[in-house]
Amino acid sequence: MKLKTKLPLFTSITVLMSIFLIAFNSIYSFRKQAMQDIESFRAEETESNKRQLKDIVNIAYDMIEYSYRQSNGVGVRERYGFDLEDSLEDSNVKMVAVNMLKITLENLRVLRFGTEGYLWINDYEPPHAVVMHAAQPQLEGSPHVFYIGETDVNMYDEYSDIVKTNNGEGYLKYSFYTLESKEWRPKIAFIKLYEPLGWIIGTGVYEDYIDKAVMAKTEDLNKRINGLVRDTVVIGIILTLIATLVLYYFGKSVSQPIIEIELLLDQMSKGLIVKKLNINRTDEIGQMNNSLNALIDGVTAYAGFARQIGEGNLDSNFNLLSKEDNLGNSLLEMRNSLRHAREEEEKRQEENKRRQWAAEGLAVLGDIIRMGSGRTTQMFNEVLQRLTEYVGATMGGIFVLNDDDKDDIHLVQAATVAFQKAKFVQHKVYPGDGLIGTCFLEKEKIYLTKLPDKYIEVHSGLGETNPKCLLLEPLIMDENVLGVLELASMEIIEEHKVDFVEHVAQSLAIAIASYRITSEVKDVA
Repeated sequence: MKLKTKLPLFTSITVLMSIFLIAFNSIYSFRKQAMQDIESFRAEETESNKRQLKDIVNIAYDMIEYSYRQSNGVGVRERYGFDLEDSLEDSNVKMVAVNMLKITLENLRVLRFGTEGYLWINDYEPPHAVVMHAAQPQLEGSPHVFYIGETDVNMYDEYSDIVKTNNGEGYLKYSFYTLESKEWRPKIAFIKLYEPLGWIIGTGVYEDYIDKAVMAKTEDLNKRINGLVRDTVVIGIILTLIATLVLYYFGKSVSQPIIEIELLLDQMSKGLIVKKLNINRTDEIGQMNNSLNALIDGVTAYAGFARQIGEGNLDSNFNLLSKEDNLGNSLLEMRNSLRHAREEEEKRQEENKRRQWAAEGLAVLGDIIRMGSGRTTQMFNEVLQRLTEYVGATMGGIFVLNDDDKDDIHLVQAATVAFQKAKFVQHKVYPGDGLIGTCFLEKEKIYLTKLPDKYIEVHSGLGETNPKCLLLEPLIMDENVLGVLELASMEIIEEHKVDFVEHVAQSLAIAIASYRITSEVKDVA
């Protein structure tokens, strides 16, 4: 085979192999890293879901524990000095004993994981009667048998075995049908035994939405890789044909430059970073040299950009070789897709951090409310102090309903934070009076972010400071407003903090209702 034939043939093959090897290495590195990230995402999501399931069940457990101690003989004897059994003829005492747990169970119906999760409670001992089922209340009060998918194992028997052999709590993976479509889907649940009542408390979540997210990411990745491979093949074929035609017709006069170019391409085929050739010619060989140098620049840019992406540097820049640079556009689209995925992951982590923040805050404030229910004034002050610090508020106040005199129903200031002059605090507020009275009457929260100077001094109970944001939450229990929680901040109170304050207000309303009921019982006794 003559040199003029061998040169274009070998050079064309070398060019094609170089492009394919560089592209393959970049795609392989990217795919490997992406798959590792996807698996990490799956594992993190699974562990996060398990922790949240456990947190929800522990919250329910604590609420039941608190209600049970206040409603049984021990709790009544410790707080009020008489035996429940000796006072069953008293209707108020009966109301305390019967309604405490009922109120708690009703409140637990709204405690759920995501949109499909729900809370249930069943008896530990056979026949495992359903005590409370947030999604199917028609099951309550009677035993039911649910078999785990494709087995003859009663799900409630499995719950009992788990809490019996795992210190009262544990996880269970099984198949169960959905309430809407009745399809069997994999599910994970966390269950915990409340031994004093012989109840098993549990909640769960279906796992397939994680698989769907992973599958979507994987399919998107495969589409982009296929597009990148297709563009690489097209560009490689085009470049190879050009090199072949040029070298075939001018092989005799360009043998030495071609040999130099061939050597250079051979080095590129081995994955080496090469320097551009400096051949001073104005004919086609010079143009070929220029084209090869442009190819070196382009391939180097592709490899460098792909390497940056593979290393996780999604902020790296890349200049397209031309408007029709399909490979460059594909790389930029791949980078943008990964950047978007990273941003979504950061958002998810931030949401998890906020949920963890709220759970920790509710646990701390819940302990204060539960432990200080017998010392309401001190409890209000401690809760308000912790709450203002936790949400970053500047001032705060708790106003509690006083309806002892039906002709003089009003709200009484029960606690304040960050007031240096008592004259600026409204100790007595009537329904409809200012923002506090309006919140009480309308039973709706008031959230203001644009306040004129001195506005809060005139219309609210928070004194002379001029905050930027004001939040008032009604303390509602069974459609009855028992008070108003007021917070003011020099900064805007974020949405997740507003939701957090709403949950705290619910807990305070429960505590106030419990205190009023038990106070009535104490007065009668």
